[in-house]
Amino acid sequence: MLPSPLAIDVRRGAIASLGSVLADRRIATEGRIAVAVGPGQGAHIAADLDLPQCEVFQVDEGTVDAATDLGKKLRSGAYEAVAGIGGGKTIDVTKFAATMAGIPMVAVATNLAHDGIASPVSSLEHEGGKPSIGVTMPIAVVIDVDYVQAAPAHLVRSGIGDV
Repeated sequence: MLPSPLAIDVRRGAIASLGSVLADRRIATEGRIAVAVGPGQGAHIAADLDLPQCEVFQVDEGTVDAATDLGKKLRSGAYEAVAGIGGGKTIDVTKFAATMAGIPMVAVATNLAHDGIASPVSSLEHEGGKPSIGVTMPIAVVIDVDYVQAAPAHLVRSGIGDV
């Protein structure tokens, strides 16, 4: 058995179809979505989403504490799914929080400078270290090539190195 995300959407303009991916793949049929955004392009992308019932949460740090805090918010909100929009820290925090809340997670990468977009692992800062913690892998991955190209040059170069 080879686990993999249910849906993978990599193309120009893919972020505009996030709502369709969630509905068509039966990930979230009622539209109760949480969106976790990072400090980079995440907030800009979240503002452009056509998800009228979504609630946006800001993720500023890649720590176990930040992930636990987000997980508590997700558990108390009765969300069908959570989308993590941003780079590696944001996606890792969101994967951990989604696992904690027991809901599916969609990874929306704004750069490719990390190898954890679809992995079942979160690397989060904790007590002076950065352990890799087992989590549920994202149910879907969305990569909008336009946003990846708009990432800072050092992240684009780093993503090429990761590949």
